[in-house]
Amino acid sequence: MRKTKLRSLRFEFLLLPLALLLALGFSQTHLGEELENLTLDWRFKARAASDPPADPEVLVVGIDEDALAKLGRWPWNREVHAQLVTLLATRPPAATAFDLLFTEPSADPKQDQVFADALVQSTTYITAAAAETLEHSKKFEAEYVGNTKAIANFKGDIRHLIGNDTVLLPVTIIGESSHAGLVNSPPGADGVRRQIPLVVRCGTRVFPSLVLQALLTLEAVETDAVEVVLGDSIRIQGTHKAWQIPIDARGQMTINYRHPDTFKVFPYAGLMGSLLEFKDKEWPKDRPPVAGQILFIGQTAAGLADLGPTPHGPQTPLVLTHANALSNILSGDYLKQPDFLQLIGVWVLMALLTIFPVRYGPIWLALLAPTLIIGAYVFTAFYHFRLESLHLPLAWPVLGFMLVEGCAILHRLVIELRAKSRITGMFGTFVSPHVVKQMIASGEEPQLGGHQAEITAFFSDIAGFSAFSEKLTPERLVTLMNDYLTEMTDILHDNGGTLDKFIGDAIVGMFGAPLTFAGHAHGACRAALLIQKRQIELREKWRKEGTWPDIVYEMKTRIGLNSGLAIIGNMGSRRRFNYTMMGDTVNLAARSESGAKSYGVYTMITGETKALAEKHQQDITYRFLDRIIVKGRSKPVEMYELVGFTDEVSAQTVECLSLFEQGITAYLAQNWDESRALFESSATREIHEDANPSLVMIARCNDMKLNPPEADWDGVYVMKTK
Repeated sequence: MRKTKLRSLRFEFLLLPLALLLALGFSQTHLGEELENLTLDWRFKARAASDPPADPEVLVVGIDEDALAKLGRWPWNREVHAQLVTLLATRPPAATAFDLLFTEPSADPKQDQVFADALVQSTTYITAAAAETLEHSKKFEAEYVGNTKAIANFKGDIRHLIGNDTVLLPVTIIGESSHAGLVNSPPGADGVRRQIPLVVRCGTRVFPSLVLQALLTLEAVETDAVEVVLGDSIRIQGTHKAWQIPIDARGQMTINYRHPDTFKVFPYAGLMGSLLEFKDKEWPKDRPPVAGQILFIGQTAAGLADLGPTPHGPQTPLVLTHANALSNILSGDYLKQPDFLQLIGVWVLMALLTIFPVRYGPIWLALLAPTLIIGAYVFTAFYHFRLESLHLPLAWPVLGFMLVEGCAILHRLVIELRAKSRITGMFGTFVSPHVVKQMIASGEEPQLGGHQAEITAFFSDIAGFSAFSEKLTPERLVTLMNDYLTEMTDILHDNGGTLDKFIGDAIVGMFGAPLTFAGHAHGACRAALLIQKRQIELREKWRKEGTWPDIVYEMKTRIGLNSGLAIIGNMGSRRRFNYTMMGDTVNLAARSESGAKSYGVYTMITGETKALAEKHQQDITYRFLDRIIVKGRSKPVEMYELVGFTDEVSAQTVECLSLFEQGITAYLAQNWDESRALFESSATREIHEDANPSLVMIARCNDMKLNPPEADWDGVYVMKTK
């Protein structure tokens, strides 16, 4: 019995490594990284209440609302900063880093001179620079940025570093009076800064960031004491101790974010006032110490530019990211990563523990066991993150558990429902597979009736198909149609469409039913474009076969699309029915397909379909054709040609579309001669030379000139045929 059970588990044992590989592969995708970052943000927020105070040596000087009220509108006269620097000389900090760019000269050069004169009195001041793309600037090749020398002891590929060939530098006199720190800190794909570069590429050289330069200033050493090994660490032989800071292959350190409230923040104006008030007095204990501290001066007021999202909030002062990173370094408070092989081993063991209850236990246990296992792992990840900043990955392990357990449950259901599968096979020979699935899912026999839903209706038809039946034997015609319909239906299905029916060579389909999805109009447009591209490939394939009459090599398909509300459901007689669609939306899609010939196009869609498709994704180019009233309707509708995927449209076609659009504008303004001239120009650039919209509109202009419309004409054209 035990051996039989083990043999029956062969599927699950094979599933384990496959699920693990899929989960690990997912973790390397953009979505996988975003999900893991999201779970990391949850953990930062969950432990915020227990975050320890930041390193006591780090002090943030905030340019807040009070400072703006007392010192004036931002940006300030640089004499204000000079005054602060002069006052700090009475209680000199170990390092003072301005997270501010002084890259534009003041209107009065004396202001820059006053600030520079104050800075030059000490070697502990750092001003910001940034490696950015600057037009009309030469490639940066200097060995110094301000008084900071490039890092010479560097191992790794400099091209992997964050940086640029040009650098935004402080005003010369200010830069020469201070050290420099690079403030490049690009956000992730979701806008959140989770990592901060400690070294930055400037042209062909490497310079320290604002954080790293602050540490060097604290240790009273220059960049000669720095060794950078990309993908490993930055090592510094300081005056007081040796430092080893972990970095990735791009020179970045992952910030172990602590809550902003854990940092000492001294308001800018308050600091100036305190330095003046206690210039020759003992410093009060109720205010943060300044002497011997590392100061980061930056913007904290709401409405200023230097705010952005961090794991603790959408509008966090970014000066805190520098302070947080340096606090991590000073206190050794780094994010830790688990041993990868040990993590894999634990994951495999936990996955194995769930297989037996999932396969052989009662249903409640089969559902409860995986839930408890996943819950236990998530709890462990949060607990160890709070306790020791251990970053146990959550996204891929949970996905792996779900794959193993979900597939195991699915396998169990497949085994137990084999009898129902046979019934499915029998019903599938009579009715639509979708109806069969709905019947099994509901436990009821399908009934006649339907419901209203928003869909995109799809109609396609081979142009001049009657001529094919004259040129081909019935056997050859069937072979050709099977080849054609298989390829086109596959494209329909692959893009979310549902086949309604075949009517000879015509394909009728719907997007957005029986399963609704937001991008049904875009999926229909995409399918139509791919069908037209595939038909070109099929014509070439048939031509190479060389066994078909010439008419086959010229086969072309016209397609019509329309989006809107339609009746969807099981329709027909009580004995035989089909899952189909009906309504005005469907009729207009059929009119779009038949009306495409009148405009010399092969894919014509309504304005409703275009609007919905563009709302979902804007990667397709359309051409406005006309506002028309089709036969059988009283309301006008905008019609568009589906031109192609935007990144594949040629320059000639773009020019054609521009001329055509100008022609339409002149046409609607009843400037018939101007309009005809523009359409004649666009006609020379059309892809289809035999029949195309430009030729159609030229004839229309000629007719309108001879038979002008009424004075209140609104541009609507009444179609006289279907």
